[in-house]
Amino acid sequence: HVRSRRQRQMCIRDRYISSCFFVFLFSTSVSSQDAIQQWVYNMLERAQIKVDKGDLVGAEKTYKDYADDSYSDRSYDHFVILRTYAYFLLSEDRNDEALKYLIKADTKKRMPDYDVFMLKFVLGQVLYVNGQRDEAKKSFVEWVRIGTEKNFDLRPEGYATLATIYAQDSEWDNALIYVTLALDNSSIFVENWAQLKFAIHTEKKQYMLALEVAQNLVRIKPKNKAYIEQMAAVYNVIRFEEESLASLEFKLQQNLLIKPSEYINLANFYLYKGLPVDSSKVVEKGLKLKVLENNIKHNELLSNAYIIAKDFKNAIRALINVTKLSDDPKYDYRIGQIYLQNSEYADAIKYLKIARGKGWKSKPGSLELLIGICFIELDDFDNARTELAKASNLGKEKDVLPWLNYMDSTENLRAAAAN
Repeated sequence: HVRSRRQRQMCIRDRYISSCFFVFLFSTSVSSQDAIQQWVYNMLERAQIKVDKGDLVGAEKTYKDYADDSYSDRSYDHFVILRTYAYFLLSEDRNDEALKYLIKADTKKRMPDYDVFMLKFVLGQVLYVNGQRDEAKKSFVEWVRIGTEKNFDLRPEGYATLATIYAQDSEWDNALIYVTLALDNSSIFVENWAQLKFAIHTEKKQYMLALEVAQNLVRIKPKNKAYIEQMAAVYNVIRFEEESLASLEFKLQQNLLIKPSEYINLANFYLYKGLPVDSSKVVEKGLKLKVLENNIKHNELLSNAYIIAKDFKNAIRALINVTKLSDDPKYDYRIGQIYLQNSEYADAIKYLKIARGKGWKSKPGSLELLIGICFIELDDFDNARTELAKASNLGKEKDVLPWLNYMDSTENLRAAAAN
């Protein structure tokens, strides 16, 4: 059922502390900007050999002697030693001691970006498990900043932990942003993250969105009684609110809606009722009257309503507005998909290539496969083969093969007809 705030926050903490994990790196990753000296490499190799042989006492003495020695505050050698010793301590479940050395490594100046990026991730996890939530938040925020600026791989687990911290601090908007990023960037459906997203939506009284998450949880675990009860509770809340939503409809007709939340609630209600055209009209009116801000969230809601209504021209228009507000390539990719679905292949290629140029990474090879299919439909087999070769190299061999066979057979038939 829909729990109280206190119960939800306790559940959030209990679930996520149990699901935290660490990344242990026992190799000495050498940056392109800096390299450890040979004596450091030899020392770390000796320590690792001791670890491999089970001589953990000897390995620790080697690590600790050098870690506790004096170095300059810009020594990359010392940074690597501190980091490696900290990972060793983490592997022994000695988090408090490891934290001491992770913090020392974090104080080093002008370290390579990727090394700092990885350190911030591990440091954030350890701080969080040790109950130092504010410091953990700072570490993860830095991890996100560096990863975003340098285009490093931001792990969904990091997003999820940061979302949990924000949720525990009742910063629901930030929590929702990061748990959504965690779910969107994960290759698997993670129940704990979905439960957190559900809790945030219910806290924000976004019952339509909470219902979507509840339905996904029931779909994944159809025999889970708690998920079924959770979904039923949201249905009950929505039914209870229908009377108040009826008054919103009247206010809309009289131009009396003045709060953004009223427009959003009514638009979501129409979607829930299977009335996407009415939903799109509500959002359009809110944007026209400037009650709704012309932002990514509202244009996404508008495009979703148009897609459900099969009004693809207006769906694309709304998504193009989003691309003016965000550099995220997923929106260009979505536009390309819609154009492809409507057999507008040249436009599909245009936006899929824009998405690729912006660094679209999700589902490797899928984008190249779609571009290749578009070129086939345009009877441009040379460009199609180029794109399909890229898709094949990115792991889409089985998907590519039927299209290659189709082109081969088509070209053979044409050659035979010409003769």
